[in-house]
Amino acid sequence: MKYLTGLLLFFICTSAFAGDYYEPRTNTYDPVTGLYYKSVEASPGKGGFLSSSSRSAVVNIAVYDPSKATYTLLFKEPVREGISVVLFETGFKDGSIRFNGETNSNLTLNNVNVTKRELRDKLLVGVQNNDSKTTDLFVSDKRGNHLKKLVTVPFAADWHIDVKNSKLRVVHQTGKGIRVENYTW
Repeated sequence: MKYLTGLLLFFICTSAFAGDYYEPRTNTYDPVTGLYYKSVEASPGKGGFLSSSSRSAVVNIAVYDPSKATYTLLFKEPVREGISVVLFETGFKDGSIRFNGETNSNLTLNNVNVTKRELRDKLLVGVQNNDSKTTDLFVSDKRGNHLKKLVTVPFAADWHIDVKNSKLRVVHQTGKGIRVENYTW
């Protein structure tokens, strides 16, 4: 009985049942540029099971420039499945590069004793495709200009930003070995 009660509490407390499992919400400023990033949802007011916030899939990112009082949408057309990750560099502290939200630490590795450098003017966005079981990774500058698809990553592969070596790395398991793809970060 204790096991079932604990399991029930776990599910109630997890974001999977609160409607936040697939699409993280973006509502943040970049301390370097002053730009504001805001999630654009497919159907505001619609959410998941037991959702108190009633949200739907994030299908675009608005990049607002307070100095000009204008915004642009990152994607010309909303994405079909949903945006699963938004990452950009925000600062340097204690020998590591800081990223927005700091919630995706498993996506930013090798980030200790990094030589201080200029922050990258890059925005990394992951778009999940559940039908093909892949994530498309896009990069642009922080203003949302020059958006391009970098790579499609199968759900079975791992990817991360290797901060110290300035690489976005995709790692596929191949039988008993691995195959590594590197992209400039």
